[in-house]
Amino acid sequence: MACQLELACPATPESRGYDQSLVTNATRTFIGFERQGSLLVRCEHPEAFRVFVNGVRVPLDGVTADSWLSVSIADATVNGDNYLQACCLAEGCGTLELRVPYPTLRDDTAAWAGNPSLELLDQIIEAEVEAGFPCAQLVVVKDGAVIKRGHYGAVSSYEQDGTPIPAARRTPVTDETLFDMASNTKMFACNMALQKLASEGKVDLGARVRDYLPQFRDLPGAEIPGKDELTISELLQHQAGFPADPSYHNADYDPALHRVVAGSNANAALFTQSRDEALEKIVATPLEYAPGTATRYSDVDYMLLGFIVEAIVGMRLDDYLEQEVYGPLGLARTTYQPLRHGFSKDDCAATELNGNTRDGAVSFANVRRETVQGQCHDAKAFHVMGEVSGHAGLFSSASDIAVLEQVVLNRGGYGDVRLFDEDTLDRFIKPKDTDPSYGLGWRRKAHDGYTAVFSQVPDTAAIGHTGWTGTFTLIDPANHLGIALLTSRRNTPVLDPAKDPNDFVGCHFLIGRYAIAPTLVYQALHTSAEAADALLVDVVRAKRAEVAAGGDFDTAPDRADLAALESVARKRGVRL
Repeated sequence: MACQLELACPATPESRGYDQSLVTNATRTFIGFERQGSLLVRCEHPEAFRVFVNGVRVPLDGVTADSWLSVSIADATVNGDNYLQACCLAEGCGTLELRVPYPTLRDDTAAWAGNPSLELLDQIIEAEVEAGFPCAQLVVVKDGAVIKRGHYGAVSSYEQDGTPIPAARRTPVTDETLFDMASNTKMFACNMALQKLASEGKVDLGARVRDYLPQFRDLPGAEIPGKDELTISELLQHQAGFPADPSYHNADYDPALHRVVAGSNANAALFTQSRDEALEKIVATPLEYAPGTATRYSDVDYMLLGFIVEAIVGMRLDDYLEQEVYGPLGLARTTYQPLRHGFSKDDCAATELNGNTRDGAVSFANVRRETVQGQCHDAKAFHVMGEVSGHAGLFSSASDIAVLEQVVLNRGGYGDVRLFDEDTLDRFIKPKDTDPSYGLGWRRKAHDGYTAVFSQVPDTAAIGHTGWTGTFTLIDPANHLGIALLTSRRNTPVLDPAKDPNDFVGCHFLIGRYAIAPTLVYQALHTSAEAADALLVDVVRAKRAEVAAGGDFDTAPDRADLAALESVARKRGVRL
């Protein structure tokens, strides 16, 4: 059984970690939270020992040497670092053994019901769903507890022609609905695997990619070399030289123009729709800049990282994650390829209405044209990687993602499961020297680097990611807080496919831009109804100004969103 801390008392010079300063042998710190926690204790003569948590004596009644006894410390724990002291007061009484499990999430939603800011967040999402936003799931964790859980809308909201599905035919989203995590796969699949492997010494982040994938190298005549010496860390930092999206699945994608040119066959050299050929095509992909000289987000980086994990563990990425991460944590609703793992379409929130065609604006060989539901939306992951990739393909629920966020907040584990150590986590989340809004894969709020998504209020060291389908995650270790907001904002019509095939109706709603969620969650920690109402007035007036300014914000969904926000104000009795 894994735990965050083990301590034997009294320590001897032969003990692991023995310190000649003596006093430190009796003390440790561990992560804990108020009103929860336990120690596992084993000892033949407990009367000879004293154990304290934050200065509060822990009773050792019933402790024996035969088995581990779980002793509650819920009356002594505080949020964050807790101080453990174990002392022996008599000679010749054997050894006291202590283990501290990682915290697990308890439900504290009842205590937070009625919070003005969380109520406002509910009202905004519900009003926007009524106005045309498809669906959402929300879980907020704070100090080792779930303080907010919500679900909104339907798993599929529109017919393929863009007309709303009648309410009687809609399947409601529940807390158990699975969402396509899109690029949040990078963090909650690939990074989880790499953090575990790095902690176990099975991967060297400073090693070259070719040390794990020997076929990865500069090809003869490469205009920009760098693959021979490219490191795993450079992939994680998105400074590897690769283009953002080579669109391997589309033969008409023009790499020079970074767009599709119908009938051009410009991407013939890199085109594939076979996982068996994917690595070969990545090796053949020309670099766009010398590695280490720029930061450019690229899916290719994480496609490669997924292959590296597979090379190390000798199995496919999804199988490894189920065996080593999701299974041990009990995450029954986190998986790749949900339709092949016992889930139905209606267990999953739908994404694009007309396959990957952007309502008819995009076409390529084997393109999907039906509403995507239960299959990964990302075209490279679906057509090239068989739906299992380091960059996209994962499905999950907000409740399961909240557990993975708590693993990070716990500094590497959950209950009796340890995924990685604290030093490894520190390495992954520390700011990149040249761009503090990046860690190793993780996006960071920094001082002004990712505030448009994370909002202005989290700690500068907060981390997380977004996903193209509409998923948002935030983990704030300084405040012991995590947010999992999963939406399906792309399950809406494209506003004008000819003008911008990526401009979906759902992206014009406030919740589809994400930042309203963390703003109101943090306000909920120090709030009043007056403060929540004042913020609503500010948001409505800002939305009115956007619409009045015309241009990209003077659209039908923007006007519908404005009406939705105004309806929330009326419901709350707020004068605008």
